[in-house]
Amino acid sequence: MGDRQLAGGYDVVGTFVPIQLWAGEPNGQSTQGVAAAGYTFGQVNERNETYLFAIVAEVGGKLVPWNPLLSDSYDDYASGTLTIANAVPVAGDKFTVNGHDITFRAAADPDLFEVTIGATIAATATALSNFINAHREEFGVDEVIASASSGVVTVRSPGTAGNAVTLAKTFATSANGAVSGATLSGGTDSDARPGGPALPIGILPHALDTTSAGYNADVDTPYFISGHFNYDALDVPEGTTYAELKALFNRTPINIQKLY
Repeated sequence: MGDRQLAGGYDVVGTFVPIQLWAGEPNGQSTQGVAAAGYTFGQVNERNETYLFAIVAEVGGKLVPWNPLLSDSYDDYASGTLTIANAVPVAGDKFTVNGHDITFRAAADPDLFEVTIGATIAATATALSNFINAHREEFGVDEVIASASSGVVTVRSPGTAGNAVTLAKTFATSANGAVSGATLSGGTDSDARPGGPALPIGILPHALDTTSAGYNADVDTPYFISGHFNYDALDVPEGTTYAELKALFNRTPINIQKLY
C-alpha cells in the first residue's frame, strides 16, 4: 500500500511497512484527524519502551496516544477480586461470576466451566485468570477480563454495566476463598464508551512528534480506523497479553490478529 492510498496529510516523519500493518484481508480504512500538541506518537512511552505504530484515542476532538498506564487502576472498568488463601482449593470449591460457576477440579473439563487445581495457590490463581480471559464473552455481559497476582485474581468488566456483575464463592473451608464484594464496582461510562479516552479508535501509520522537540503544535495526520492489524506491530505496554489486547479492541472496527 503506497502513500497515495492514505488520507491526506501524510507526513514524512517515520515510515511504515505494509506487511507490518496488515494481517489477513487488506480491508483497512483511513481518515484524517488532528493530533493534539504536546504528545509524542509512536516513539517511546512512559516505561521507555519503543513504540511501533501508535494506538490513538480521541479526547476533545483531537487524537492523543492511547495509554492504559494513565489509569493503572482501570477507572473506566468496574473491578473486584477473587482471592485464594491459606491452601489450594479442593475439588468442588468454586467462584461464581455473574451467575456462572467456575469449579475447581483435580482434572478439569473447560467445557464444563472447570479449572484444574494447581500445585500452588499462585498457580491456581493464574489458571483461574487464564480461564476467565479465555471465556471473557461468556459471562452474560460485554466482557469479563482477569489478571492474577499471587493468590488474588482481579476481575474487570467495562462501564457502569460492569458494576452489576456479581461475585460469590463456595469453598469447603470458607476462609480459603474470598470475594471483594457482592458485585464489581467503579465502572464509568465516560471512559468506557466508544470515543472515550480509554477506548482505542485508530492506529497511526507513522511516528509523530508534537512536543517542543517536534512540531509543538496540533498536526493534521491520517490514521487507520478499521481493518485487520498485526498484533505484533502495535504499541502496547510490556506484558499486555493477546487476550487483553483483543478485549480492548472488541468494541471498535479494528480487528487485532497475531501472526505466527
